[in-house]
Amino acid sequence: MRNFINEFKDFIMRGNVMDLAVAFIMGAAFQTVVKSVVDDLIMPLIGIITGSISFSSIVWHVGSADIKVGSFIGTLITFLLTSFAVFLILKAIRKAQSMAKKQDEEEEIAPETELVVLQEIRDALAEKKD
Repeated sequence: MRNFINEFKDFIMRGNVMDLAVAFIMGAAFQTVVKSVVDDLIMPLIGIITGSISFSSIVWHVGSADIKVGSFIGTLITFLLTSFAVFLILKAIRKAQSMAKKQDEEEEIAPETELVVLQEIRDALAEKKD
């Protein structure tokens, strides 16, 4: 049982799991902000354009069921804005990673120092003697 607890502790403390937990919490908070932008800013503007029609009040009555089309449209807009924002964030992260990778590759190709050049000359002269 103690081994199981230690394995679980190692799993939880691994960087990827902690990063995932932080990302999940940040995503939930970000979703709240986007929902507020859609509900409090975008939808009223759309209401002004459409003649004061509130999307939340658009409901289809089919028999005894109420199909809330307006609420679905608001949720769809929230999803699209969230997806677009995540896309932009990931694109920026990938670009930063590729720039860092390129910089690392450039550092690996270090310019030859005088010592390296002198050693190459020494080796070339040693080969000529033989």
